[in-house]
Amino acid sequence: MNFLDLFDACVIETNPRPDKYTKPTSLNIGLSEEDIGLDSLDVTLVLVLLFEIYGIPETEDFAVPTTSLGAVCDFMHNNKTKDFDTVSAAMEAVT
Repeated sequence: MNFLDLFDACVIETNPRPDKYTKPTSLNIGLSEEDIGLDSLDVTLVLVLLFEIYGIPETEDFAVPTTSLGAVCDFMHNNKTKDFDTVSAAMEAVT
């Protein structure tokens, strides 16, 4: 499953009208508002949804590195207890 596509689906799910959002094209992009157009609350909501998708306990939420989307991807893959083959399957599991 492509993490960039999953991240994008999570943004749309948590923020149905992301006016300033710019879909990331690389895992090297930062998570700042300047980089992707999401404020800190928007990013937090996306991370919470990703935690739910990957079955990561919420007690780990302060451990996720937010230096880049790649760092988030690595954290999710290293700590996941659930996995999905497709973005649609992942989203169906939590919506």
